[in-house]
Amino acid sequence: MITPDEEQLAYEFIEHPVHVCGIYRTVLRANMIYDGHREKRTEKSALLLVLQGQAAFHFTNTDGKKYLYHMQPGKAFIGGKNMHLEIHVGDRDFEYVLVHYLPAIQKEKGLHSSHTDQVYELQMSLNDSESGFQGELMLALLNVALNPGYMNQLEKQTLFYQLLISVLRGARSSRNTLSGTWVDSAQEFIQRQYAEPLTLEGVAAQFDMKPKYFSHMFQKYTGMGPMRYLMQYRLNRAQELLEIGSYTVKEVSAKVGYADPYYFSRVYKLNKGCAPSEVRKIMGHGKNPS
Repeated sequence: MITPDEEQLAYEFIEHPVHVCGIYRTVLRANMIYDGHREKRTEKSALLLVLQGQAAFHFTNTDGKKYLYHMQPGKAFIGGKNMHLEIHVGDRDFEYVLVHYLPAIQKEKGLHSSHTDQVYELQMSLNDSESGFQGELMLALLNVALNPGYMNQLEKQTLFYQLLISVLRGARSSRNTLSGTWVDSAQEFIQRQYAEPLTLEGVAAQFDMKPKYFSHMFQKYTGMGPMRYLMQYRLNRAQELLEIGSYTVKEVSAKVGYADPYYFSRVYKLNKGCAPSEVRKIMGHGKNPS
């Protein structure tokens, strides 16, 4: 079994966009074995969510490595392309929703998309808010599944990514049930106070925790440490202000919590790929002095 990092999977889908090929709601009969891909490998990747029943999915990859997933309500898997597959259904009918997808852009030689070439199992809670939202999204996807036209294809793509995000959030929330509430509060605190001179020790103290433990649990839940989260939030906010064009670089720097505009410019360029002054020029506001 491959245990996924939800943040890393999200990054993979950003770096390797996909094209939705088909959307299906399927029922497999109880106590049956489905072996249509025992000899012929799967040609597409999939996002699969279980509606009812239980089944064992036996995958074998190109290297002969075997993966066994016991699927039931509250579970999903992502990936599975180019694998042998055999499905053993339990003593009740097995119903699921399946979204097939392929890379939107042909992979260049040497590039690797792990969300396509592997199989990841995700465990979610059946009682959180994401579960109901996923039901709505699956129904919406099925309603547009056969509709032709580019606008409908765009809607399928949009709904797929919304469903994917919900599944990743649900899996992360289920995996971090105990820490999730205070981490959400910590994120909200950072989002409110980002313009202040925050430190790891200061933020941790707001939640009566030692900095090392606070940082470890924050990263486990969000995929990044609290200070990196603060930096990314500040830079995203800075980008919004720069694109508006009403503020100089020095003013933007101060508004997002950086007292030194030169340091702010170096951090911005390192993370965003261009200097903040260039953003203002691109947006047509380069005449104001910074």
